[in-house]
Amino acid sequence: MGHILQNIRNLFRRKESASLVSPTSHIDYSKNYNLDREFRNDFYLNLQKTIVWTEKIISQIEDKSKINYGRVLRTTNPIYEGKPFYKFYDTIDYLAATPDIGFDYDEILTEALNSRQDTILPRQNLEQVGKILKFEIDVTTHDGAPCAQSGFVDESDIPPIDTWFYITTNYLYCWIPTLFIDEMQDAIEVEMLGSYYWLEQINPELNRQIFDRLRQNSG
Repeated sequence: MGHILQNIRNLFRRKESASLVSPTSHIDYSKNYNLDREFRNDFYLNLQKTIVWTEKIISQIEDKSKINYGRVLRTTNPIYEGKPFYKFYDTIDYLAATPDIGFDYDEILTEALNSRQDTILPRQNLEQVGKILKFEIDVTTHDGAPCAQSGFVDESDIPPIDTWFYITTNYLYCWIPTLFIDEMQDAIEVEMLGSYYWLEQINPELNRQIFDRLRQNSG
């Protein structure tokens, strides 16, 4: 683990730094997705599918004390530019790497969502099932600190693909099941650039409206 982190430590990559990222980091996702305050119907449909998808994954975990956090919510590994999106290291099983930041989130998300068809939500209180997380895309120090906590987020600080459900111009929206909130919070506490936001904290009214809408959809 040490030699891998040493190779990526102190590299600062940001969307605005054209010399350090590929041109695709400037993809205008607003062509397909609206702003963060103007969610379309697919926001809710994708969220429903993702809640059901992640709950199915959790139901198949036999021993919750032995979870491989680097793999458990990366059951989907789309082909991107001719290669699997995730690279897993043979010697460090929990460490996942993605292509350099600037890849097309929309393409990856679309393929991931194709595997999620069920929309029937769990019967329990949805606020107890998980939380919505906003992640600012293409912003990372690549110091490896968030990843090193448990491997829940990858080398680029990105939450696992099975949690993704929506993208706007600057943010990826993720559904973090309750079982993994502690691991996500551990990553948040060591991430230096403030790229993570729990929606319930930064916009509790919007968060409430989303959960109300989900309950209406499942009613």
